[in-house]
Amino acid sequence: MGGPWISDEREDPPIPLGLNEMTIPRAAILASIGTIAILLLSVIWVGWGAYVFVGQLDKAFATVDEDSLKQGDRWSWEVMLLFETCEPRDDAWAWPENLSAQDEPFWLPGELSCEWEHQGAQDRAVFAINNAGNETLDLQVSLSTENVVVTHPSGGVLTVEPDTAELVALQVTGDIEEETFVITVAHATVSEARVELEVHLLADSASMDLNSSPGQRMTVHYQVWSYDTGEDLDEGDLPATAGEDPMCDTGAPWLCYIKGFGWGLVGLDCEFDRCAFFAGSTLRVLLPPELAYKDRPDREPANNQWLLFELSINELYL
Repeated sequence: MGGPWISDEREDPPIPLGLNEMTIPRAAILASIGTIAILLLSVIWVGWGAYVFVGQLDKAFATVDEDSLKQGDRWSWEVMLLFETCEPRDDAWAWPENLSAQDEPFWLPGELSCEWEHQGAQDRAVFAINNAGNETLDLQVSLSTENVVVTHPSGGVLTVEPDTAELVALQVTGDIEEETFVITVAHATVSEARVELEVHLLADSASMDLNSSPGQRMTVHYQVWSYDTGEDLDEGDLPATAGEDPMCDTGAPWLCYIKGFGWGLVGLDCEFDRCAFFAGSTLRVLLPPELAYKDRPDREPANNQWLLFELSINELYL
């Protein structure tokens, strides 16, 4: 007796357990829906990326109103080496008789010419950029020499918020007897908006082996005066960090030193033996109130004063 398995007519193949004739169409539909969803997400992602890119492109090429970059007839930022060796550039203006009594947004009436007596290759110095305006500035720093480089901050554009000052560290890279170079701080998109600082670089005959750098720990001897009155305010010895003070990020800001003090320590020098047994070279650092005690009535008589620090290393921790 014949059975279906020997029939001449083709029968449907056996259907595996759990499946039926609708399984394959349903799977195809689900796969299609998944593909469409992926395509939609891809279109959205690409579209968002294009939107962000165009926005950044528009921002990069946006026209900046030059008047917004000025305070009166000056660009709204100024540049100053922290050393007490600066004077009016090209005798274009008169040094104020009382710096702290000025009631205008700028530290000084115009561009500066400063002297930097370096202690050999790898020596460092710091200059400040003061934003005296009401707009956030994106600035670029360039030097007219290859014998000095910027070591801090890294990157090409420095953002300076209104009524604040940022600091930039320099480093000597070779054996230089004497050179004059220019530091140019220009707006990132308005090339003609630029402020310059002239620096006379001189080699000190008593060159030192060790030069303090940002982040380096040390103990330092300091003495501080009011620049305008000559009043002796304080003297002592402190453990400190050159550059940014790490104690300012601990949640206890009262433990950190003033901004300009740490940056004034960058560039202190000493010999290998003198760092352990004798004081090294001495720097005289001039700090405006924004880098010292601005609007701090609890710090009289240093409140809103230009402060002159004399600094030297007791010990430099290598």
